[in-house]
Amino acid sequence: MEQTVYTNYWQNRLTGVKKKHGSYATEEEAINGIKAWWELHNEYYPHAEYKRTNSGALEIIYNDDNYIYRIEKRKTENPLPKAKAKPRNKNEVTSIREKYGFHDEALLYEELAEPYRDRLMLAMNDSKKLHQYVFDLEGRPIKKFNDR
Repeated sequence: MEQTVYTNYWQNRLTGVKKKHGSYATEEEAINGIKAWWELHNEYYPHAEYKRTNSGALEIIYNDDNYIYRIEKRKTENPLPKAKAKPRNKNEVTSIREKYGFHDEALLYEELAEPYRDRLMLAMNDSKKLHQYVFDLEGRPIKKFNDR
């Protein structure tokens, strides 16, 4: 069944880099995902500008005109990713930590404090993606890895 989703992209207009952050059921959820990402990175942009483009996308200019978040509305047959992360058990966490040799300040999603897990879920809105990263003590992604 076709559905409408709102996908966040971060763009650097100077270099042409465009990174997908997550897809959401509503535009409001997409905006909240961006704000959660800022909170995780201790960034605050109270004077961010929200501009609607001719194509209907919402652009959030938060630092200067070269760095934006763009929320694009699109139709898809695919369901949205699961927004609830099933936690790995303690043995899985220990096994992954040993396999990759993570240092004490590199944490898996399950090892983060609940407020950070909540913010990450809002920011990424994809339980599979959350299990593909190692995070610092404040819930910021350090690097991507594949444990499967």
